[in-house]
Amino acid sequence: MIVKNLKRLSLTVACLPFLIGQPVLAHVIWFDYNDGNYELVFGHPEEGTEPLTPSKFRKATAYDLSREIVPSNTSVEGDRLFVVPKGEVAALTATYDNGFWIEYPDGSYENLSPEQAEAINYENVTNYLKFTKALYSWSDEVATPFGLPLEIMPLTNPFAVRVGESLPIRVLYQGNAIANPTVEYLGQELTIDASGIALVPIGEGGLQVIEASYDNPTANNPGISYATTLTAQTISVPEPSFLLSFGVIGLRH
Repeated sequence: MIVKNLKRLSLTVACLPFLIGQPVLAHVIWFDYNDGNYELVFGHPEEGTEPLTPSKFRKATAYDLSREIVPSNTSVEGDRLFVVPKGEVAALTATYDNGFWIEYPDGSYENLSPEQAEAINYENVTNYLKFTKALYSWSDEVATPFGLPLEIMPLTNPFAVRVGESLPIRVLYQGNAIANPTVEYLGQELTIDASGIALVPIGEGGLQVIEASYDNPTANNPGISYATTLTAQTISVPEPSFLLSFGVIGLRH
C-alpha cells in the first residue's frame, strides 16, 4: 500500500535532490489500492490517513485505456469510501469538497456550515476543494488531461521511470499550465523551473503520492483553494472481495 511505503521513505527525504523547505500543503485525497479495492482516502500522505466524511464526496469517474468511462458504483462503510468499477480501469479521478473554513487573526481555523459562511458574507472564509487522479496503466489517451480544475500532469510515462531517476510533472489550472503552484512530495516542497516543471525524485519504494495546491487568484469572500494529487500504481486486479457484500449507497456523481 502507498502509505506504508511512504512511512519508510520519509526517513530518507532529506537526502533527495530537488526538495526544499517544510510541509506546506493542507489535507488531500488520493486513491489507495489494495487487494482489488479502490479506496478514496483523506489526510496527509506522508503522515497517514484520517477519517473521511462521505457526505463531502462529490464525484468519482473510472476510465479505461482509451479514456472511455467505465461504469462504477460507490460503496460506503462508516467513514470509508470505495469506488467499485464494473470493468478494468486505467485511471480514476475524484472530487471532494472539504467545506468552508474561516481563518482567525491568530492563525487558527474553524469549519463553518454554508449558512454560517453566508451569514458573515464569507469574510476571511475559504472553500477548500480536493481532487485526485490515480493511474493504473498508460496510453496516449491516458497521458492527456482529464479536465480536473487543478491537475498534475506527468510529462513522461510514470511507470517507466526507474529508481534514481526523476519524473517531470506540470500542474494545470483550468486546463492551462501555471508557473507558481505549490508542489509537495514526501512532505517536502519541490522546486519548479522557469517552464513550470517540477522533477519528482524516485526512491526505492517507487513513485509515491504527488501533491499540488493553488489558490484561485480572482476569488474573494469566499476564497477558493484547490489541492490535487497524482498516484501511479501497477496493479493486477482480482475479483472484488469484501466489497461484494457492501450495499451500494447512491451518492452524487
